[in-house]
Order: sequence, then structure tokens, then C-alpha cells
Amino acid sequence: MRFCGILGLSLSLFLMEGGSGMGTSPAQPVVEFVAGERARIEVFTAERRKTPVSPYLYGKFTEHLGRNIYNGMWAQVLWNTGFEPGKYFGQRGEAAREQRLRQIERYLNLPGLVESYRQGVAYAWARYGGGEVTYSLDADRINSDTAQKIVVRALSTPEVGLQQPLFLPLHRTGDYELRLWAKGTVKTLHVAVRTLEGQELGGGTLTGLSREWQRHTLRFTLQREGVARGQVLRFTLGLQEPGTLWLDQCFLFPADHQRGFDPDVVRLLRESNLTLLRYPGGNFASGYHWKEGVGPMDERPIRLNPAWNRDEPNHVGTDEFMAFCELVGCEPLICVNAGDGTPEEAAQWVEYCNGGPDTEYGALRAKNGHPEPYGVKFWEIGNELYGHWQIGHCTAPEYAERYAQFYQAMRARDPDILFIANGQHAAWNGPIIQRDAQILHSLSIHTLIGGGVPADTPPETVFRSLMAYPTWYEGHLQALGRQMAQGGVRPRLAITELQIFTNKPNLPNNSTLSEALFWAGIVNTAIRLGDLVELITHSALVNHGGGLRKEREIVYPNPVYWARRLYATQPGRWPVRVRVTTPHFSVLRLHNLPAVRNAPYLDAVALLDDAGEELNLLVTNRHPTDALAAEIVLADLPAQTEVFVQTLTGSDYMARNTWERPGEVKLRESTIKAQAKGLTYTFPACSLTRLRFRLIKP
Repeated sequence: MRFCGILGLSLSLFLMEGGSGMGTSPAQPVVEFVAGERARIEVFTAERRKTPVSPYLYGKFTEHLGRNIYNGMWAQVLWNTGFEPGKYFGQRGEAAREQRLRQIERYLNLPGLVESYRQGVAYAWARYGGGEVTYSLDADRINSDTAQKIVVRALSTPEVGLQQPLFLPLHRTGDYELRLWAKGTVKTLHVAVRTLEGQELGGGTLTGLSREWQRHTLRFTLQREGVARGQVLRFTLGLQEPGTLWLDQCFLFPADHQRGFDPDVVRLLRESNLTLLRYPGGNFASGYHWKEGVGPMDERPIRLNPAWNRDEPNHVGTDEFMAFCELVGCEPLICVNAGDGTPEEAAQWVEYCNGGPDTEYGALRAKNGHPEPYGVKFWEIGNELYGHWQIGHCTAPEYAERYAQFYQAMRARDPDILFIANGQHAAWNGPIIQRDAQILHSLSIHTLIGGGVPADTPPETVFRSLMAYPTWYEGHLQALGRQMAQGGVRPRLAITELQIFTNKPNLPNNSTLSEALFWAGIVNTAIRLGDLVELITHSALVNHGGGLRKEREIVYPNPVYWARRLYATQPGRWPVRVRVTTPHFSVLRLHNLPAVRNAPYLDAVALLDDAGEELNLLVTNRHPTDALAAEIVLADLPAQTEVFVQTLTGSDYMARNTWERPGEVKLRESTIKAQAKGLTYTFPACSLTRLRFRLIKP
């Protein structure tokens, strides 16, 4: 193996003070990587950086995409709650919509969705029972386009009506809350949850139905004994007599939801000390109109999500998002619609969030139950408007003009908010730096890497390219910072989307241990660059991208969750100087992953707590197969002999968790003995390790 040509060659990565990005002060600490066969990590606790690590480096991103919001962080379990027509469930035609239903039928082993849809049943619902029955979507509705109309002339089974396959978190709770609107000539409606074989696990009967629309609620408890974890069930709405019935706005929540959100998602994010959450997109933001997501939920219109070709029921809007941030304990970052939206619409959103109740939109917020302003600090003006895939795509000069218009309108409603402009690469960034230097706070950058790598690429080749990427990325960020500084702008970057984007199950991807090690490399890079990187919102929160997964209503962490939790919960905030002697490696260009020379296998940062009594050494071993033993030397202050250790690793870089085995990759804790001035420690292959030293002050 070749190590940087000659032993002793060093790559000094200097920390910056004040975000200048242009050089360092001799008093500032450095992280120095030295090539060598024998690994050694020297920590100089007396050489502490003057500015702490920003907690906003440990943020996340959520978007109305896939099962990130709905059937993800949101606890409601039914699909198409408004009994709306198929046009909202994809714009590629009936054949594509039916194909999607067939996939659901096969996955859940519950046929009938396609045939029911053809017979007038709302998309994702199915006929239930038998008899002389007709189904149609009717314009006599509570909200949006249609309600479900059922006309029963005769029954050949005890009940007839609607059903929907679903999963329920019965491993967590047996109590459920139903809310729906109904009217008709029948007086009762039987609600039940059943097995696929028909056994009723529980439910209840709604009484007092009339010929006028009324909202009904029902709370019931399900039998959980004998139901397997993650088992497919059926939700049924059954009429037991002939008559006509209309249904609309049908919601089913586990009773332990927290303000509408999944309590497991809330708990795991609170435990991981989530600091910042970006919302509502992503590509979704460029077609989102926020006023459709506020006010009474039963009155919010369904829309076709134009970015992701699916339904958007608008159940989770601004107030719900703010409630989620409060539950989790994080700050919000809102990305406004600068695609097909207007500066005035964005300004009104600022006022809704931050204006007093004496303002027009602050009064609307108060009317919706939130008299106190939310005080949202971070606002991003648009998403990836440089991309042809984006609604409202424009040229760089056009965006520079657009940014200025949005900035002026939004700042007029709240002069204290912080703006993030769409940035990406030097050619795109140039016009906005030139035109808007005086009003530019920071530029975003999206780092979604590995897309397009052929599926037949050897996985280890991909892994090595991913692990080398942070070494290249550091120089890339510094170059973007220099461009800003040369244009008269204080260098400040916001990484508002970040993940491995191979999206191939046989390659390192965002569900595997590789994502955790990749994320740690990017965060370490940001720490070394001082305040050049203002924040990171890693993609994504639930299901889409690395973070939490929710399958069959079972929530479990991806490996990267544990990496972020490790960094965000350890108390170290003040970087100190580190010299890392380590073997290095090089990679060739791989699709959009750059060629990199002399990337270190061992990556490390050392952080002191506020009191200067605890040293946290965070070390990543990026070697795909080999453990690396390193001599760790505390060059200044000695430490107590007991060292607390947290380790994140797995069988290999492809290790991942599943709903059947959710704890395959997680943090493991132990204690070891050391000498006062250090120890020799072996870092497992593909691992992230925290060593906590209790320092002994003179």
C-alpha cells in the first residue's frame, strides 16, 4: 500500500476565526494529518479554538416526499382520508395509478383495490362485504372534490361497506381514535379493525347518523394478544342495513399520538438532541402554497404534489410543523416557495410565523390557536432553482434578481430573520454575490452524492470513494468561501441537503453504516473550517434518506441516526488542536465522485466541554476491512484512568437495521483503563468512536 509518497508528509487543515476562510492566525488550533504506517493521535488541550462548534451542524431536513411526513412522522394511519378521486394520486394516468394499487395488493396480500377503484370506490379503499351495492364519488362533500357515496339495496353478508389495508402500532398501544364526517338514511355505522381472515380485534358503532353532515368521533381498544408485530390488518366501515351513506374526512390516530405525531419519532429525536429542522422541502417547496396548510384540518384542500407526483392532503402545515419542533425541542428552518410563489406570499408567511397578533397574518395565526409568534429565525429563499427539475427553474442572474425581491419583501415583515440564498457551485454563485453582496447572509449547498454510480460497481470501490469525499469537500467549501470573500461577502455556507444518493440496495447507501461514517466526515470537515459552515440539515427525517425508518408502523433508527446522536449529545463544544498520524488512501474518479489523493483512514476531532474538564475525542476509522490501533497521547493535561467509550460499528460498511432487527447497528458503551497521558486503542474497521477523558487540572 502507498501512503502519500513518503512518510512524514503532512496535510494541515487549518481552522478559521471569524469565518474569513482566508488563512489562520498562529494562535488558532489546527488539525494536522500526517501519513504514517503507525497510527498516533496527539491532543493538545491547551490549544483551544476561540469559537465553539455550532449546534446547528447537527440538524435534519424533512419534506413532503414519500413517507417522510405522512405515514412517517405523522401518526394518522389511513390513506385518502377525504375519499378523493384518483387524479390526486399521480398525474401519469389511470394505468399508472392502477399499477400502484396492484403493487399494494401484492405487498399486503389483499386483492380488490384495483377492481374496487374501477367500480367507484375512492382510491386506496376497497369494497367490503357483499350484496346489491353501488359505489360512487359524489360532489356532496365536506371538503375538496368528492365524498364516498354508498347505496345498499340488499345485503348478502352481515355488513357491507368499505375497507382499507393498514398497519397499526399494536406493539405500542391498543387504543385508537376515529374521526369522520357522515350522513345518510342509515342510523348506525360499524367501525372495526380486523385480521385479513376476518377476526374482529375491536371497534365500535357510530350512532345518531342523520340526513345532514355531522362529525363523529369514536375511541376504541383493540385486542393485541395473538397479533404479530407488523401484521397486516384491515380497517372496515360497515353498514348492517339497506340505505344510503356518504362519508368524508376519515382519520384514524393511535391514541398515544403527540399533537398528531408519532410518539416514537418524537422520542427518538428528543433523545438525539435534534437542534434544527428544515421544512417543507426540497423540491416540494417550489410548488407549495402555505395558506392551504393552515386552519381547520377538515377544511384544508387536497392537492396534487407536483414535485413528487402524489397526493398532498395538507394535514401537516405550518402550525403542525411548529408543534413538532416544540415537541422535539429544535429550531425550525423554513424554505419558502421561490419557484411558482411570490415575494408577497413569502412575506405573508413570515408575518404568520413571526408577526404580532395585531398584524393581518399574525391575527390569522392567533385565530388558528397560536396567539404568540413562533419567532422563526432561519429562512431559505427557494430550493435548487439552478436545476431544470425544479418548478420555477431560472438562470443565475434571474435568481439574483428574484432573491433580492424576496429578501426585501420578507425583511419588511421581520428585519431580524436570517436569510439563506440558493447557492451551489462557483458559476451559479457568481451573479448573486456580485448583485446582492450587501444583503447576502449565507449561501446554501446541496451535497447528494453517488447518484448515477452503476449498480455493478464493486461496493468497496464505492465505499472508498465516499470515505475520501470529505477530504476533497473541504477544499471545495474553502473555494466557495474565497469566492464570497473576494466579492465582499462574509463567507458563510449552509449545507441544507446532505446524504449518500446511490439509492441502490447492493451499494453503500443512506440506510447503511456507510452513511454514518460519511456524515461524520462532513461534520468533522465543518468543525475544522470554523464558522464557514453555518449549519447542516441532513436528509432526511423519516424514511426518505438516512435518519429514522418507519415500516409497518414500527419506528427504528438508521445507523446515521446514532452518529448524529453521538455528536449532538456529547458535551464537547470547543475544538482543540489534534495531530493525527494515520495510513492514507487514494481513489480514482467514480461518476460524480471526484478523484482524491491522500485521504486519511483515521479522521478525528477533539472537543472540550464548557468547563474544560471533559475531553471528547471523536474518531472515525474509514478502512473498509482493517481495525487500526492508534497511540493516543494527551500532550498537555493528564486525565483520569477510566475512559468512557461509545462505539458505532457493524459487521461491515453495508450493515443496516431493519424493522425485524432494529438494533443491529447502534451505539455500544463500555469503559476502559488508560494511563494519565493516554492509551493505545484499536478502532474497529468501519467505525465511529467517542472516547471521553476526565481531565485532571493542575
